[in-house]
Amino acid sequence: MSIIQGTAKGGSASFYDYPIGDSLRFDGSSYLSRTPTTAGNQKTWTWSSWVKRTSTSTGAEVLFQVGIGSDYIWFLYSANNLYTQQNPNSIIQLRTTQVFRDVGAWGHIVLAVDTNQSSGSDRVKLYFNGAQITSFAIDTYPSPNLDTYVNATNTHIIGTNGGLTTNYVGYLANIQFIDGQALDQYFFGEFKDNIWVPYNAFSTAGSGTATASDGDTATDSYGTNGFHLTFEDGIESLPVGGYTGNQNAFRDKSHNTNHWKTN
Repeated sequence: MSIIQGTAKGGSASFYDYPIGDSLRFDGSSYLSRTPTTAGNQKTWTWSSWVKRTSTSTGAEVLFQVGIGSDYIWFLYSANNLYTQQNPNSIIQLRTTQVFRDVGAWGHIVLAVDTNQSSGSDRVKLYFNGAQITSFAIDTYPSPNLDTYVNATNTHIIGTNGGLTTNYVGYLANIQFIDGQALDQYFFGEFKDNIWVPYNAFSTAGSGTATASDGDTATDSYGTNGFHLTFEDGIESLPVGGYTGNQNAFRDKSHNTNHWKTN
């Protein structure tokens, strides 16, 4: 029985069209990193992951970050809210009014960014367990056509920030990153008997059409810097972009070879 299956009201394996069997536990000190050798689409991208927190720290726990010092973008839990920000000058800043304190169940998060959109609220969208979040305590949307730091050739990090002071504690599973497309929740999940469960619209072929669980379509491609981390093979010795030689890493299961180094 998969980790996510075991939390979905005791559902059997036959209930799931796309079961997830493996996750990665973040202990508050270890993290993953990758430095792209080629820039991708810095205006348009999607980050998706299944998440299970094991603490309700009122501090900051970073899920995903690019850049260090005063020039960075991050996505994290902050005082149990979901929060995303790009500095300097907080040119992007969204903090949910909803709090996330459940340490007993898995949840699914999608962050979709497309700064080409004409409406500010369409430039950054956040989804949790199949529903779009629209209530924010802070809502500073990016200016039109802004280049985020994501998909630049800076170091990308999962599980902490550049200064290693805001470490995520908990589990992450089935992390997917789409470079060049801003997609909604239905490309990564679906409702079955009113339960939000995993779904995957993308193939390892990286060609043709990806069909979401609600019937919408997109290009079946993760893009230049896109990746799919399932953690099913454990740690392997793999070449990782931005580093020389093989590293202890988790394999990218997309059509790319964007593996992630363990630290």
